[in-house]
Amino acid sequence: MEDEVVIGGLPVPPQLIALIRAGRWAPPGDDILRDIFGEDPEQPCFYGERMLIGENRIWHAEPENAGPSRPITEENLGILVEMSLVIADLGPSMPIVLDYRESLTFPRVLYPRGLTWVQIAESFEQLTGLLRLQESV
Repeated sequence: MEDEVVIGGLPVPPQLIALIRAGRWAPPGDDILRDIFGEDPEQPCFYGERMLIGENRIWHAEPENAGPSRPITEENLGILVEMSLVIADLGPSMPIVLDYRESLTFPRVLYPRGLTWVQIAESFEQLTGLLRLQESV
């Protein structure tokens, strides 16, 4: 596939690249974000291609910024920075992350609530539905 984008050895979902290139990967209203993530967004930013590459260079270089990397309880999924990509944020220290530990094809979507990493969606496609960004291609 010639449009395949790989960052840090991880394949970026084609749907994300399509949304970015179509100019449709943008934060919805604060009320939708609040309903999905359970917190008030501060300065939501959904990354374009260049920012996606730059932010993940930083993300992978400074794994201690991601908080706990191993589950502490059943409620905390933890995060392995080297098996994740940050695709957006709701503000400082509020990253939206694709977690590839279970699947390289369908990464789940995680978000930190305090020091607890929680699953927001089972896949990127499910996240786009929650965000009301479903692609009609």
